Amino acid sequence: METRPSRCDASWLTPYLRALELTRVKDSQRPWYIRWVERYAKFIGEKPLPASSRRDIEAFIDSLRSEPGAEEWKIKTASDALRLLHTAVYGKNWDRATGVPVEDTASPELDPLRAVCRARGYSRKTEEAYAYWVRRFVAFRRNQAPGRPDTLLVRAFLERLVVVDMVSSSTQAQALNALVFWFRHALGRELGEIGDFQKSKRPRFVPVVLTRTEVSGLLEAMGGDCALMAALLYGSGLRLNELINLRVKDIDLERRQLTVREGKGRKDRLTILAERSLEALVRHLERVHRLWKEDMAARYAGATFPPALERKYPGAPREWPWQYVFPASRLCIEPGTGSYRRHHQDDSVLQKAVKSALGRCGITRRASCHTLRHSFATHLLESGADIRTVQELLGHSDVSTTMIYTHVLNRPGMAVRSPADD
Repeated sequence: METRPSRCDASWLTPYLRALELTRVKDSQRPWYIRWVERYAKFIGEKPLPASSRRDIEAFIDSLRSEPGAEEWKIKTASDALRLLHTAVYGKNWDRATGVPVEDTASPELDPLRAVCRARGYSRKTEEAYAYWVRRFVAFRRNQAPGRPDTLLVRAFLERLVVVDMVSSSTQAQALNALVFWFRHALGRELGEIGDFQKSKRPRFVPVVLTRTEVSGLLEAMGGDCALMAALLYGSGLRLNELINLRVKDIDLERRQLTVREGKGRKDRLTILAERSLEALVRHLERVHRLWKEDMAARYAGATFPPALERKYPGAPREWPWQYVFPASRLCIEPGTGSYRRHHQDDSVLQKAVKSALGRCGITRRASCHTLRHSFATHLLESGADIRTVQELLGHSDVSTTMIYTHVLNRPGMAVRSPADD
């Protein structure tokens, strides 16, 4: 397909083509990316592309969804094309959750919440989870009669989660924690006593644990980098987010150790590195080192980096020790600066690979990447490891969290013989 500029202002085209090349969009897809931008330019009419807003893109995506025979993959391609335009060409931020630019106007509900979360050093996932529940509560409150006390509204909201949405007890507790945190720290006032409310009766699930044979079969069914990533999840008891955020400096091959930086609860910890993963890990790091040299020769900005830490160590993003152990195959554009950087592998890559391998192995239980961490803890306890040691390796603040794996081990009643076998 021939690529051609739109009849409108085409000043975006040259930097856009460069961005397509650097982010390694397939040659067969590049003409479609350009056509989506041209179609969007016609959709917004006389408004210049740099001046287009979040509402313009939302309206454009909605119009695509309303078309007869609309396919999700086309809508995703259109969203990806506009994301690349706004981040790489115009240096705007992009909201990954909704697939549209970040809203320019301030949010009186969420801005104080986000500020407090970041001041306290909460993880981005915690911030997004709290923001999600606050948005849902604000929308719920908007449809209620004016003048009702906040305590009654929160109680009604929590009960609606159970009655209508049928959420689990942990989900209901997370919603309550988010709202209490929002009132106390973001709005500066106590929520007050909300009284008794209907609690979810859905119990917490006992973690799914694979047998050693099942784990071996799962790992053998996987290939490439995903096989090594899954092996590290099981061999070191890592969470998926901890794995993809590993940097080269966090690996100590001589001591057979991994250092987890700012894990859950923003805590650092040491964990073991399995001998069986050493050879594959060394070969993988050699490939990553060659990729890093190519990036440095092309004068890219290096690995993605926390802004405050980069101000302290401005040269660190380009240094080898600070590179991600599992880098993304494509470059990303840093919002605001337009710099090309190498981010870590997206977590969905391993999640999809594990799901596919489970199907090939014939494992019918509802397992996931986190199941490998559960299996790591359970198999350690089966081998006679002390529960305090397992607690330290997993990074649990309270040993009671680690005790869940003893419930899996004990299996009350499972040692008796069935009368059908007599």
